[in-house]
Amino acid sequence: ITEEACGGWTLFGDQTWCNNAFKRKGNLALSFGIEERDMYSEYMSNTHKIKTRLFDCFQNPASSPPMSGKAKNGTRSCGGQGHCYETTYQSFPVCLGPKKEMRENRQYDTLENALKGRGLQSTHVKIDVEGSEWTVLENLAKNDEDQDKIITLDMEIDF
Repeated sequence: ITEEACGGWTLFGDQTWCNNAFKRKGNLALSFGIEERDMYSEYMSNTHKIKTRLFDCFQNPASSPPMSGKAKNGTRSCGGQGHCYETTYQSFPVCLGPKKEMRENRQYDTLENALKGRGLQSTHVKIDVEGSEWTVLENLAKNDEDQDKIITLDMEIDF
């Protein structure tokens, strides 16, 4: 793919994105594994005006403004402030896993369930789940319908 075909590139941290991936209205960003602050979802919200859903069952909400609901939500203008979302976000104390289940007092759910109801190339996905990504990837590789819903996939791979 060429820079011209992409309408240019966006560099963010370790990611490089095709700019045309952000032009469609109604896109959603899913961020799995957010820790205290999720720069990915803030960037999607504040730069591309994409609504976000954040998932993490290990993060203590008391030390994470978005997980506790204390981050500014849907403010329309953050003016460079941290922990602020110009579009609305939702946070869930749920981890990404190969199946929907409770494990060691933590709720897990699948990428397939998170993508339910999404249209073709309508969802940006970030996965940083400290080793659980392998079974999630195996399931995604078997599901062409879910693959077609994802427009960008950003991952940290742990061995």
